[in-house]
Amino acid sequence: MIMRTKFLFTVIWACIALSVSAQKDVAAYKQRAQDIQTEVWSKPSKEFAVKDIPAAMDSESAVIIATSFEVVNSAKMKMKWSAMGAVQRVYYQTTFHERVKINDKAALEEYASLEYQKKLDRTVSAGLIKIYNKTESYVGAKIIKPGGNEITVNTDEEVLTENKSKSKAGKLAISDLQVGDILDYYIRIEKLQELTAEIQGPYTFFMGGEYPVLYQYLRLQLDANAGVEYINANGAPALKELRDDDNNIILGLELKNLPKIQSSIWTSSYRQYPYIALQYMFVSKAVDAKSHFNRGEVKHGFLSDDLLDQFEKILESSTLPVNYTPYNRTATYFGGEKHLKDQPQDTVVKTLYNAWRLGTFCDFSTRDISITNNDNYVQANSLIGAISLSRMLRTIGIDHELVLLCPRTSNKLKDVMNLDDFEAMIRIKSRKEYWLAFNDIVTQFNEIPARYQGEEGLVFRPDVDSKKVEYEQTGKVKIPVTPADENTETEEMHVVFNPSGMQQLQIDRLTTLSGSLRHYAQKELLMMEDMEADLATAINQKKLIERLAEDKKQQKLVTEFAAAFTKEKTNLKSYFEEEIKEQYDQQAKEVTAYEIKNGGLFFSDFIYHTSFTMENFVKKAGNNYILEAGKLVGLTKKVDEKDRTRAIDVYMPFARTYNYNINITVPAGYKVKGLESFNKNIVNETGSLISAATEDNGTLHITIQQKYFKNFEPAANWAKLLQLMDGFYDVSVQKLLFEKSN
Repeated sequence: MIMRTKFLFTVIWACIALSVSAQKDVAAYKQRAQDIQTEVWSKPSKEFAVKDIPAAMDSESAVIIATSFEVVNSAKMKMKWSAMGAVQRVYYQTTFHERVKINDKAALEEYASLEYQKKLDRTVSAGLIKIYNKTESYVGAKIIKPGGNEITVNTDEEVLTENKSKSKAGKLAISDLQVGDILDYYIRIEKLQELTAEIQGPYTFFMGGEYPVLYQYLRLQLDANAGVEYINANGAPALKELRDDDNNIILGLELKNLPKIQSSIWTSSYRQYPYIALQYMFVSKAVDAKSHFNRGEVKHGFLSDDLLDQFEKILESSTLPVNYTPYNRTATYFGGEKHLKDQPQDTVVKTLYNAWRLGTFCDFSTRDISITNNDNYVQANSLIGAISLSRMLRTIGIDHELVLLCPRTSNKLKDVMNLDDFEAMIRIKSRKEYWLAFNDIVTQFNEIPARYQGEEGLVFRPDVDSKKVEYEQTGKVKIPVTPADENTETEEMHVVFNPSGMQQLQIDRLTTLSGSLRHYAQKELLMMEDMEADLATAINQKKLIERLAEDKKQQKLVTEFAAAFTKEKTNLKSYFEEEIKEQYDQQAKEVTAYEIKNGGLFFSDFIYHTSFTMENFVKKAGNNYILEAGKLVGLTKKVDEKDRTRAIDVYMPFARTYNYNINITVPAGYKVKGLESFNKNIVNETGSLISAATEDNGTLHITIQQKYFKNFEPAANWAKLLQLMDGFYDVSVQKLLFEKSN
């Protein structure tokens, strides 16, 4: 009894101690939050005190009066009572501060709340040793009313969207904010890290933004022993560099009256808008020789040369870990490793590539087994994929090139900051040229992802005959661009009015997708079980369930994976329903049939069939009916007025063709008027739109073809692209009158 009492007393005392500690933490956080608020708001610069904006900007959705990003980084030695002696303690303090005038409801909605990571504690304890790695964030917001009255938002009203002991995320509603107000808010992030230092960034600062900016300010005060790397791209100015009395690195930039960035469709921000990208790290003496950051130095400009040297060392490393499972499966396919060199090269490479796809995208975890549609969207690391396949091709003796590049949606080759900024493909010249892309599960052999097309790549060529792994950088290559006829969507539709109610349409639709237009729909609609089985069959492997059943150690997993696959199949109809909703911007009243005709994983199109009933296409007008026939092409948006003038070039996703063959059965006793409204013939150097409607034996035939010839157009051709887009929008809103015959 006495022992039990002592135990209960110990537990109660521990709980009290934890409670007191938690209360102290809360009190300390609140005091620090108050100190930061005083620091930020008590003596604002004149730019953060502005209350009036130029009258010419009243029509803007919002105006950034002032925005700043400030960093303070320092490092100190901290004595700890342990065998470790002194350890390095690095402090990081980052403050983002913005003052914005809200002019309309769209901006009001955007600034209606603040979301932030409030706490992240990755501190590690081992016995009596504790190595700190803690990050805490503090927010503040106040509203300045048109009359000058200021309302400070109560941060105690935040909602914790994540509330774990070591990780908390918050959301603060700015509930009193109204159109015409000024919002002044900040987010302060404070981090303490011991023993090791992590790379901070890269931070990207665009010169301007979605709204005009009256004042933009950057300042970084970094420890004298920090290493800094940054680039200024697309005409952005360089940072001013100074040293203070303690030899700390000071980097800064001050800009005024920046126009808003033209947020038009089909842009590539990192290719077209001026920006600065920066990263830094505290560099100890021990790390200095190993890191690409130089202790106490600011490296500015072309960082890619250093990175290319790093990449070549990785390529040639004798200790590089490579998973040779695709190679082993390929060897098995051809009856053993000794037979590989006897086969046609393109046949071997196709098999090896499919084996890589199977191993990369269908290697499922055996813990907490779950198969969902999210698995379809896994993206491969192209660098790892290309390097691994290059080693396997080298083993077989197949000559090839590893091509390093940057996607057209990201930074230019000369503006890379890290190895992760690069992506890679393999080019093989056999009887013809082949490309291997390490992208997603539905990317086919010799298919080039749209984001690579037209880009310049750096070529690394291995010596496949040398025992030593060696690569030579041999120059550059331009990645081919696929023509419009290889990226197609074809919709074959048969439409009838519902006999029981003519305001409903019954639509039977066959969709065929090729090239880059396949990917989204395939990942949306295909079952992972079917893709795994198809990829396995392509290399003469049994599908997963059968392989598991043959392995005594894994037989118990058969039931779990079978159950996971079966559960995912129950969602198939909902995926088709969602696809129809996305296509027509409304849900089908009923989906009566859905089927994959061809999965399109190997040298073929993706084809699927749907039958469904739709409302809101037909309106009754007395004894007559008006059919919004143009809506059958799917959701189409008119180009906004703000996007009709353009000064920057056009980064189209890819060259492409859309075909619509729509057949509508005319109900008995009705005649149709308005067919001529579908007749269009627009052809210019950017593309074409050809549309026509005819009637034959009680069936209407509407044929529409829209083509975009290229994946890039100069700004000078924007007006010609508008011709095509406006023409297609005009087709999409056309109506037909079904007039009751007398």
